[in-house]
Amino acid sequence: MTVFDFLLDTYETERLKTLSIWSVFTDADLEFRPAPRARTPHEQMVHQCTSEDGWLKGMLGIDTGLPALPAEETRLGFLRHYAELSQRRLDALRQKEEPWFNERSMFFDAERTRSWILLRRLTHSAHHRAQLVVYLRLLGRPIYSTYGPTADTGGLPINDPRVIYRYRDVADLLAAEREGGRFRDLPGPGSKPPTERPGAAPLLRSLERVPLRVRGNGPKLSAWRMTVDSGGGAGVIVMADDFYRGEGMYSGLSQEELAAEYRRLNPPQDPIEEFTQLG
Repeated sequence: MTVFDFLLDTYETERLKTLSIWSVFTDADLEFRPAPRARTPHEQMVHQCTSEDGWLKGMLGIDTGLPALPAEETRLGFLRHYAELSQRRLDALRQKEEPWFNERSMFFDAERTRSWILLRRLTHSAHHRAQLVVYLRLLGRPIYSTYGPTADTGGLPINDPRVIYRYRDVADLLAAEREGGRFRDLPGPGSKPPTERPGAAPLLRSLERVPLRVRGNGPKLSAWRMTVDSGGGAGVIVMADDFYRGEGMYSGLSQEELAAEYRRLNPPQDPIEEFTQLG
């Protein structure tokens, strides 16, 4: 063990995060260009592979023995190739003794320690990965967790959002993507996972904090607004300070009936399986 093991552990999870983001794109998405001077996802993948190859080989002397780019520049081709390249680099880095990380090397036109260069590589990769998350949002693709909750995994802290990763590890990712990919259900923004039990047809679709209209210039108030769908129709339950108001199929219900339905559709959550990915 060395004091720099944390860098290698981080690189191990960062490669999974990069591959996970790439896996959400479809083949048709690869040539999407969100702005005239922006890279396409295909070009971002090329840059990730070539720049990391250049940094690790030229600055740190880590040579995988493989070309920087896959033979076929398809989505699955990039996933498989970068997974192999990054694993070889990780294996080589784990063989290095502690003094190696303190030795200095050239970082473009400046001299830095190898540990500094490796850390800078991690942040460089994270920078480009964040750009691709924006692309996914523009394309309407699901946004899984990278370092914490997203709008698709529950949203703001007040909603008790979850951390939901796309895949457990690289082996799981590659196995699933060979079969076309696997998408875990996401609860959505401001919502808790839907509940569906025998005899309970309505499904909770969203739960969000909303402002309440008040007369005059009194203090601003807020309430929880639950939107519900079912085979028999749709409705809304608004709850503020234990007072309930029903709309749609819930119109006309008593306070006790609205409270019971609100609690039934919004019970304490069972924990969703979470994978440890260092953030």
